Amino acid sequence: MSHLLPRRTSIRTRIGGAGLALVAIVFGMLASAGVFAGGTALAATNSNAEGEIHLTTAVKASPSLKTSEMYPFGKPTEKPDFHVPSPSGSGSIVPTIDTKTTTRLYGNNPYQEAVAVTQHQWPAALPLNAPNENNNVPDRPWGLTLVTPNEPLTAITATPLVHFPDDAPILYVTSKGIPKITENEIKRLGDTGISRYHNVDAFLVGAAANPGVEKKLEELGLKYATVTAPNVPALANTVDQLYGSIENPDTGVPAMENGMENVMIGSMQSYKYVLPATHWVSHMASGLLWVNQNSVPEGTIEALKRRDGHARIYLFGGPEQISDAVAKELSQYGSIIRITNDNNVAFNANPKDTAVDTAIAFAKMWDPAGEVGWKITGPGHGFTVVNENDWQGAVASAPMSHMGFHAPLLLTHSSSKLPSQLEGYFKSVAPTYLNTPADGPYNMTYLMGNWNELTWPFQTRIDYISEMNNRRLWNTTTGSTYSDTQPAG
Repeated sequence: MSHLLPRRTSIRTRIGGAGLALVAIVFGMLASAGVFAGGTALAATNSNAEGEIHLTTAVKASPSLKTSEMYPFGKPTEKPDFHVPSPSGSGSIVPTIDTKTTTRLYGNNPYQEAVAVTQHQWPAALPLNAPNENNNVPDRPWGLTLVTPNEPLTAITATPLVHFPDDAPILYVTSKGIPKITENEIKRLGDTGISRYHNVDAFLVGAAANPGVEKKLEELGLKYATVTAPNVPALANTVDQLYGSIENPDTGVPAMENGMENVMIGSMQSYKYVLPATHWVSHMASGLLWVNQNSVPEGTIEALKRRDGHARIYLFGGPEQISDAVAKELSQYGSIIRITNDNNVAFNANPKDTAVDTAIAFAKMWDPAGEVGWKITGPGHGFTVVNENDWQGAVASAPMSHMGFHAPLLLTHSSSKLPSQLEGYFKSVAPTYLNTPADGPYNMTYLMGNWNELTWPFQTRIDYISEMNNRRLWNTTTGSTYSDTQPAG
């Protein structure tokens, strides 16, 4: 009986308390007698002088008919029922996957990830002579920063070049040339040239400065500058000098509007901890330099000396990443602030510190003296989430903090489940309302990479806990409003 198709019957009656009650009684009797064991439908009609409403309520089949909790009415086909085309006239634009509060920037490799970001941030829909195309915020980038996807320290080192007045997002090339996907994106973007630096179109950093890349750029008509050095700390010093000369030609040192000369420093042995800094230096004028856990390289010392003792130095990680001895040595060049989940007053013993914890700590912190930190302790913000093993995605997504939602980087060590501390942070900044959800604010989270790096359930979990909630409900225990975000002062 359970394998038979559901029978369907209709029971009609005039609307009225007694009539509907009769329907319910008859249905209950038939069901108890087993008449509807295979499933059926119940219909009731509400009639008046102007018309009638016919309501049909399905009665599910016998429990022995196997159904899934995920698909109570049957599993849909795996193949999409339709395809989202690229916009007319922009055939290289790749459609992405969104939910209410999340956006997937999909890529199966670093080249695709970088293109997913630049396509999202720079529509390049206006001609080069459009008004404000050379002013903040442009429709096209002013330049490009080219790096290879197999040198994490070099790629991280290059990220200060993303920020204005360069406006030069990251794209990946190889040690022999430019792959087709990157070449097509260079053509689509059609950068304007960096007016404050000889109208250069591209910086070739590290191994990206090779004959194959140079030849292709020349064929395309791009003007480029190569940025190389014998080692990573020296390269960071070179990038610091280059960006400083463009952003602050008076002193040659990157500086905030209040004159603060901020420097982000990571350990070359623990580069995952400094990945959040890639998003900060693309957002605000800062230096990015390197140390070893127990020593300070000469290139870093040279860069700090240019700041004449006025550097405000941010160390990413605890003593296991950058030792206390190194911190003390660096203090002769300026003030030291550690980015870590530790608190010397609040904790009796040092808590465990991970790259995931460090990213959250940086998203929350605010140092008014240096004007450093995202100070996100409430809703109304953007975030970028990357698997900590996908450093290429972290570097490529730096422009997500450069423009748009200005979304700081958060990390995960799991591809399928939010780490407890990351889940807790998302819940703490989830928006709630007192009067109407139309008042906002709202959050948006960007997820980098393919479905293996960050799974679909991972994405939908963030969406679920980031949605607007009614603060007046008795069971709403998390979330906040704009007023809960730390003030700017």
